[in-house]
Amino acid sequence: RIGPQQTTQNIYDDRLYVFNPDDASWSLITANGEIPCGRRSHSAFVHHGKLYIFGGYNNVMGLHFNDLYEFNPQTLLWRRIKPHGISNPVPRRRQCCLVIDDRMYMFGGTSPISTSTFANHSHEIQDADARRTILYDQSDLYVLDFAPTLRTLCLFLLAQRKININILPKKFHQEYQLFTQSNLIRQRSTGETSG
Repeated sequence: RIGPQQTTQNIYDDRLYVFNPDDASWSLITANGEIPCGRRSHSAFVHHGKLYIFGGYNNVMGLHFNDLYEFNPQTLLWRRIKPHGISNPVPRRRQCCLVIDDRMYMFGGTSPISTSTFANHSHEIQDADARRTILYDQSDLYVLDFAPTLRTLCLFLLAQRKININILPKKFHQEYQLFTQSNLIRQRSTGETSG
């Protein structure tokens, strides 16, 4: 049969297609490397000519992701990026990613309540399937710095090694607190979830 075909099956394609606006055509890319599994509701963005994808969901596997992949269109290679930082975002889908200069800002998304760091009462849900399927809307903000400054790296080292900041001049205390404190904007009230 030629043309679009409908199916009731969940199909997650891990192939990569490129659109050529000159002749309005799609073509399949033969990519290699650490190819991410097929997913939906992920974020994709471009930084310095490379494509990145973060997070998403695969219903066949029943998994939310918090992984980050980079695709280089010059070499046609995928590779998984393992960012360093104070903490990684919990697995999620439907988040928003925006690149400004050398920083990617990731906000929100939806996670299973079992993986949510901000859900107060997930332990009260006894059914394991319910913990995986009840969703929680995140309201957190993460920053991925592609070119961290020496100042940022020093703040990271202080936080990572739990060095007493009282040895630093007072003017750095507020900056350090902003760097290390939770970036939760609003915590949901008990029982408030997303569908």
